[in-house]
Amino acid sequence: MDKKLELFANFKALDSDDDEELIIEGLANSALTVDRMGDIVLQEAYEKGGLDNYNNNSIILFNHNYSDPIGKALEVSSNTQGLYIKAKISKAAGKTYELIKEGILKAFSIGFRVLDADYDSATDLFVIKDLELYEVSVVSIPANQDSLFSVAKQLEEIKKEYKQEFISKQSASVTDVNIDEGKEVITPDPSDKKSVEDAILKEKQKMNEEELKAQLEAMKKELDSTKGNLNAAEDMLDDVAKKEATEKAEKAEKSAKIAVKSQVEDLVKEVEARFLESTGTMSETIKGLESSLKEKSEEIAAITRNKMSFQDAGDAREAFTKSQRDDAVLVSKILGRDIKDTKFYKEILQKSGLEHTPSADWEQEFSTTIFNAMKDKLVLEPLFQTLKMNTPSMQIPINPEAGLAEWVSTSSFRSTDGSSTGTAVDHKMGETTLVAHKLASKEFIGYEEEEDTILSILPIIRDAVTRRMARTSDQSLLRGTGLGTGGDAVSPFEGLTAIAADAGKNLVQVAVGAKVTVDDLQATRRQLGAWGLNPGDVKYIVSQDAYYDLLEDPDFRTMDLVGDRATVIKGQIGSVNGSPVIVSDSYLAKAIGTTAVTCVYTGNFYVGNLRTMMVEKDKDIINQKNVIVATRRMGFIDMIAGEGAATLEWIA
Repeated sequence: MDKKLELFANFKALDSDDDEELIIEGLANSALTVDRMGDIVLQEAYEKGGLDNYNNNSIILFNHNYSDPIGKALEVSSNTQGLYIKAKISKAAGKTYELIKEGILKAFSIGFRVLDADYDSATDLFVIKDLELYEVSVVSIPANQDSLFSVAKQLEEIKKEYKQEFISKQSASVTDVNIDEGKEVITPDPSDKKSVEDAILKEKQKMNEEELKAQLEAMKKELDSTKGNLNAAEDMLDDVAKKEATEKAEKAEKSAKIAVKSQVEDLVKEVEARFLESTGTMSETIKGLESSLKEKSEEIAAITRNKMSFQDAGDAREAFTKSQRDDAVLVSKILGRDIKDTKFYKEILQKSGLEHTPSADWEQEFSTTIFNAMKDKLVLEPLFQTLKMNTPSMQIPINPEAGLAEWVSTSSFRSTDGSSTGTAVDHKMGETTLVAHKLASKEFIGYEEEEDTILSILPIIRDAVTRRMARTSDQSLLRGTGLGTGGDAVSPFEGLTAIAADAGKNLVQVAVGAKVTVDDLQATRRQLGAWGLNPGDVKYIVSQDAYYDLLEDPDFRTMDLVGDRATVIKGQIGSVNGSPVIVSDSYLAKAIGTTAVTCVYTGNFYVGNLRTMMVEKDKDIINQKNVIVATRRMGFIDMIAGEGAATLEWIA
């Protein structure tokens, strides 16, 4: 029953002398109330060890979002009323903190896994007796009933599965029952078991007998239908199994006949040869053949008995694995030969004992493998949205900011001069151009290298190609100059640091002899203005020097404090106020004028991909070398020019 349920209950905020401290308390879930779906959680459900894991890390979330912690639980306990929570809300929660303080947000919700429960079909009560608490959240309950209904539907689907398991059990005694809005309220004494049983009995008596009969008939029909579908499926599977067995038997018998025929023909040839070569009498010749005849007879008998041993091996396996196909393609490129002419291909084919011809798909499979291997090494490129480009240059439409509407004075109502609708503003769509540039990696291997030697270094060659491409991509996205092509220090498009410098958002500075702190990162984010308001859309990319400085800052939340569920970002080493911090080795060495930190709103940037990586071969005859060239076509652009990137620089 590894299902997660979420149930709601209100809390209240407590007054505190400290304006920075906000304490809330209440029942995270009531043991006295049956919810709208007919569920009730008993006190005993919390007393069997289900709170242990939560107590080890008692973080309070907002809206069940694991990446949005807003506080921590100070007290967690259970009583006859239910699950009691007292929690401290951090002011770093921002908007959520204020909404709680103003009394707008005032509901707890718990997420848990049901370990044991009973279902009473007469009252439709689902009594939860044991659970494992996953998390406690402060939640907003929307006024739109449909939003609540989506939760109700999820719970109803889960309950249907549980009901099938518990339908044969009698309902266990439960604590107080409080039917929600629009239903009669029953509030027995929770300490009086008989009172609770009487409450359940009254609920049973309210059930309409005809409704129960109708429900029973519907269940019977559904069961009959399910049985019919099951029987039909079993018959179909039987037919398929019989057909496959017949086909395999026929094929095996055919293969066995061919094998027997071959053995008999070989035996006849051997007998004829013996007679022709014999210089003795007929009896002597026959006697000499007795041992051979006996051996061949036993072999033929074994073939006949075990037909399946001669099933075509090609039906059960491929001659080449995916890894071997990729290696065969790369070896052929390095040596400048056709795949079929390589020693590697011939040896694999001989060992497999199968007939095989290389497919044209091998080349495409290899290119995809190399491209995926490169993507595994990327750190910065996956942070941005990717656009599939159909042409080397693509026009992207932009909807510019149109300004504000205008309040119209009462005296202008129904005027004939057009002032009743305010002043018109022209609104025109803009566009920006995304250009795909070629990125290439070239490797040389001498003619004198033998194929066996090349096979042993294939992983090194493949890793070198993919690593060089990945490092250059990340480096260009971070500090590309946009000045051209041809070397490490330039790139055909501007990276984040150049975009920030052009917009004058490189004003945060730290002395080379000082250390980067969390406050410095926050100051860098401030330069983004409105683009930096949502922490989840902002990423910090820090140099190795800045990373080690942050580790010494007690305010920095490393990954062991953030929690393993809070990240899916490669290279992330921590978080600052809800924004991931990612370390990159693509920065220049620490020096006056170089960049230490880049803060980026990733939603304003796009990476364009015209095609995936292609690996080609050539020969350098003059230098007696084989050439392996890997290329891809990509581009990078900021949709709204000059926005979304800010940096921190080292100064004297």
